[in-house]
This record gives sequence, structure tokens and C-alpha cells, in this order.
Amino acid sequence: MRGQTGKEMKNLMLAVSLSVLLLVLAIIAYFMVDIIVTTNRNSEHNRQLVIDESVVSLTEMADNITSMSSNPLFAQIIDPALAQRIIGGDHAVMYDLIIDLAFVFYPVEYVGLVDNGELVNYGSKPGLDIDPDEMPLEPYPESYQTLDEFGGESGFYISTFYSIPMGILGLGDLGFNLVVDRTEELNEIDEYFRNQRNDLIVRLSIAAVIAVILSLLMTTVGLRHFTRKYVVNPIEELNRTAEEIADGTFTGEVEVNKDSAYAALQGLLRSGQKVLKKMDEELE
Repeated sequence: MRGQTGKEMKNLMLAVSLSVLLLVLAIIAYFMVDIIVTTNRNSEHNRQLVIDESVVSLTEMADNITSMSSNPLFAQIIDPALAQRIIGGDHAVMYDLIIDLAFVFYPVEYVGLVDNGELVNYGSKPGLDIDPDEMPLEPYPESYQTLDEFGGESGFYISTFYSIPMGILGLGDLGFNLVVDRTEELNEIDEYFRNQRNDLIVRLSIAAVIAVILSLLMTTVGLRHFTRKYVVNPIEELNRTAEEIADGTFTGEVEVNKDSAYAALQGLLRSGQKVLKKMDEELE
């Protein structure tokens, strides 16, 4: 009997192995999902930071142009002949000047000027196909709008719309539409977090394989060893002792370990041994 593995023992090892394996896989799955969710959340957070910083920069640029246009020195800085034409009511020259200044202040893709709900002038970087009818003529519900395509080019663009006072030139407020390209920055953010996520998943996968192998070893070899040592062997020893007592070949006295889970069986065998011994003495 010793050295054999019964059906119950096999079922026990299988049940424990599957339970531990499922637990390990559940833990691994949790951490993988957590890595993906956390990485995506951090990526979105950094994308939003890029958007916010771009909007702030465009706002500051609009404020600078506003401050400059309201400064009396502005008329003295520009070419006198040009200033005279602007003062004389040549709005086209003024619009061109504002657009040129906008491109100098910030690397924007597009600048549009709106006066009384009409796009009066615009400028863009070379290569962009701008449709004036598709450009905004009033502020966005929020301070900006993100675009997945602009001027026939796919990417990530941020469009803002502000009003700038032109009182020094005898005009009202002008709508100021700016579009900036943030495709490269967003691609870098996405690539960074994608690589970070993939690296973590690879390392976690390697750790998962190791954990699965170790858990299987522990729940098969380890479980079999310790179950045989602390469960099967003591039971086999009790069974052998009972057989020897019944055959009359057992020598010595059955030991009872009070701390053992088998103390009751050991006590029962000892009592049986005494009864058989007494019966043998009476027969003699």
C-alpha cells in the first residue's frame, strides 16, 4: 500500500491545484487590467495637460496682441505709410498685419479674423487646404475644440476662438481663431505610455508564467509530499498497527499522542491491544 496514490488523493491534489491556479490567474488578470486602465488614465491626463497648456499659450498670445494693439506706441512702431493706410480705413492691410503678427508670436497652423460674424481674412501654413466655410465664426461653448483633421491633414489640432478689442484703430472687437498642431506631442505621449504599458505587461506575463509553474509545483509535488507525510503515512501506520494487533504480531505498546488528530484512533487501538492481550492470557 505504501507508495501508491489513491483516487481520493489524486482528487484532492487536482482540486487544490485548480483552486490555486485559478487564484493566481485571477490575481494576474487583476494586475494586468489595472496596468492597462492606469496607463490609459495617465495617458489621457497628460493629453489633457498638453491641451490646457496650448490653450493657455494661445490665450497669452491673444492677450499680448490685445495689449499691443491698445498701446499708442503700436502706431509709431509700424511703417508710417502702413499706419496711415490703416487709419484711413484700409482694413485689409490691418487684417494682413494682425495675421502676420500672430504667426510671429506663435507657431500656429491657422489664423482667422472674424468681424461681425464674417470671416474677413485668414492665413495658414503652406500645404493646408483651408475651406473658409468650415471655419468657426463665433466662440466655442468651451474655450477650445480638438480636431482630428484640419486642412486636409490628419492629426491632433487644438482650435481656439477669442475676441480682441481694436479700439485704438477705431474698430470694435475682432474674432480671433487660432489652430495649433499638437500631433507630434500627443504621439510622443501615446508612444511613451504604450511602451510603458507593454513593458509592464511583458514583465507581468513572465512573472505570471513563473508563478503558475511554482503554484503547480507547490500544489502537486509539495501537496503530495506533505499530505503523504502528515495524512497518508500516519493512517497507513495505524492500519499496519491494527493488522499486526489482529494477527498477534505487534510488539510493544501502541503510543497515543494527545496532540495528534489521530489520538482517538490510537487510543482505540491501544484499548483493543489490551483486550486481545487479556484474552490471550485467559486462554493460556
